[in-house]
Amino acid sequence: MIVSQMQLKISNLPAYVRSWSVVNLPGFVATLLENWQRNYGELPETFSLIACPQAEVNANGGLPSQVIELTDPRARIKQFTSCHRLYLVILLMGERAEERRKEVQQYLSWSEGYDVMLDDGLPQLRFLEAVEESERV
Repeated sequence: MIVSQMQLKISNLPAYVRSWSVVNLPGFVATLLENWQRNYGELPETFSLIACPQAEVNANGGLPSQVIELTDPRARIKQFTSCHRLYLVILLMGERAEERRKEVQQYLSWSEGYDVMLDDGLPQLRFLEAVEESERV
């Protein structure tokens, strides 16, 4: 299934997160998921997604070992926004995706977490959590 470039749907996104949300930028998620599929094949119908500025990861000395242990290196994706800000996006798939998303996100400042469902190629995101300042870094 190819991800559509159409407008994605985001539910439950609070206004305070919308003001700084990278997934809310037009084309960001669709481009990311298209690139994944071009390189690695089909995505599952449901998975979890975390996005955070790479600058925050760098400011905290890189990815914490717990994040590295709980994520697949292929699913740790770096992507630029249209204004040239680099973001780390982590896709979490499989049975424990939501549980791992919750744990991983606690280590990532200014991160946003979502459940993702692909409905005929149209990404539908459900906002779950925002972590502004990680206390675990």
